[in-house]
Amino acid sequence: MRWVTGILFSVLGVLLLTQGLHLRSIGEEKVDGNGIGVYFLGMEINEKVARADIPSYANGFLGSGTIFLLLAVCLFVILLKEKSTLKPIQRKNHA
Repeated sequence: MRWVTGILFSVLGVLLLTQGLHLRSIGEEKVDGNGIGVYFLGMEINEKVARADIPSYANGFLGSGTIFLLLAVCLFVILLKEKSTLKPIQRKNHA
């Protein structure tokens, strides 16, 4: 279960980083109308983001993606240091 958590953190971190980079590239171009809609994994974050606020959203996605990737790396390092993570949990006999 702990390995699955690390993998989920890694995938979520990569998705957040790619969304942040995508928003950063959009922020450099011209935005038509009042703004753009920001969506992540099919969920609407904000319907109308002004052109001046797009870099803030990009930095938020980049920062949270970096945090998730750091958490995943720390979890993987901890799990690889433990010798018994791939073995099933066994009861200790108190005799």
